[in-house]
Amino acid sequence: MDYSILIVDDEGDIRKLMSLFLEMNEKHTFTIYSAENGKKGINIYSKLTNSGRKPDIVLMDLRMPVMDGVEATRRILESHPDANIYIFTAYTRTEVEQDALIAGARGTLSKDIDWNRTVANVVHILESS
Repeated sequence: MDYSILIVDDEGDIRKLMSLFLEMNEKHTFTIYSAENGKKGINIYSKLTNSGRKPDIVLMDLRMPVMDGVEATRRILESHPDANIYIFTAYTRTEVEQDALIAGARGTLSKDIDWNRTVANVVHILESS
């Protein structure tokens, strides 16, 4: 199956690593879009959705310049309530993670040292949707 993923993270290396590990998955193919802050993430999400290419999942970092993940999550969900947004962070079990969940994120994926496990979690979420 082919899935579309939007990765919103200010760290270019994180976006590259996640893309590389997703591409190594043998069961599915992924079209990957990325943004380096929440404001750009909102714009990309809207453009993709308005052109009929809504991402199947958004992996949203919490702490970014320009606009953080909590505000970006809130704004995307205001215009697209069915958006499938997951927090993608090293800051699990924190107040800011709780703020993002209250804003409407569906869950949290930890930026784990084991990227294969992270990809397996993303695939599980997509297959369960």
